Amino acid sequence: MTASTERFDDKEKRFSDFAQKDYELKVAYLTNHFQRMWTRFNYFVVIEAALIGGKTIFGDKTVSVVGLCFGLTLSVIWYVMGAEDRFLVQQYRTQVKEAAILLTDSLWPTTVRKYTFVGDPIGGGESIVSPHKGWLDHITGWRVESISTTRLASLIPLLVSVVWLSLLISALLHG
Repeated sequence: MTASTERFDDKEKRFSDFAQKDYELKVAYLTNHFQRMWTRFNYFVVIEAALIGGKTIFGDKTVSVVGLCFGLTLSVIWYVMGAEDRFLVQQYRTQVKEAAILLTDSLWPTTVRKYTFVGDPIGGGESIVSPHKGWLDHITGWRVESISTTRLASLIPLLVSVVWLSLLISALLHG
């Protein structure tokens, strides 16, 4: 057997290399998606702020019906993109978790502390927060899943859409 065929006969090594590369690619894809997601979010924040701020600060303090329709349309598009981004984040996190579980079940020694994969907010089911946190840490570092950062990427534009819709309805009823 030649040296080049020996490396292809080591199935455990090939599996290990493949699983590790797969995990790395999935983590990189999730990370890159977060960057794209927050870039989009920031663009929409700037456009919405310019639309509202420019008209109310420098204008005549009211936004025309056309402006309200534009703001509503823009915020609905922002909401749709935020909701789809959140969906994809959940998918990519699941894929990272599954790849990590495959790696840990196959390669991680059982004698070592449970492995915590990248992006696991719970820390493998164990608390990763120091029990000696001070009061300042308790009020400045916490997480509530129902208003998590990735969920806010769609909740904020949904709220903005409701505001635009109410302003549009009010303008149509009173103007």
